[in-house]
Amino acid sequence: MFVIEAPLIARKAAPGQFVLVRVDEYSERTPLTIADFSRQTGTITLVVQCVGRSTRKMCVLNQGDSFQNVTGPLGSPTHIAKYGTVAVIGGGIGIAPAYPVARGMKDAGNKVISIIGARIKSLLFWKKKPLPSATSFMS
Repeated sequence: MFVIEAPLIARKAAPGQFVLVRVDEYSERTPLTIADFSRQTGTITLVVQCVGRSTRKMCVLNQGDSFQNVTGPLGSPTHIAKYGTVAVIGGGIGIAPAYPVARGMKDAGNKVISIIGARIKSLLFWKKKPLPSATSFMS
């Protein structure tokens, strides 16, 4: 998990959007979902599973290191509206895009039921990430 100081991106970020990240000048542009963002602190959060060359480069960075560049927010935001009760489901790395959608739905006045899971326990994260007044279920 990376919390990145990116005030311009955080200011415009919306649930469902992503950024392109380059670790260094030789890296490919890797699309990563904006897993969380804070307009107040000017940060975005990215969650990475270390499986390819570029994500493995990311996973060896230390606190205080930087990326070559981060571009975004990109992509069409998820449509957020008041529906009543909504279920937001995420599995494995898919938990990352589910969180901002759940938060957006809650902020729009919905009752949110979140369901998260993963094929193995070590891939399950954010089991206790707060979503004010939401009901959360984990499998």
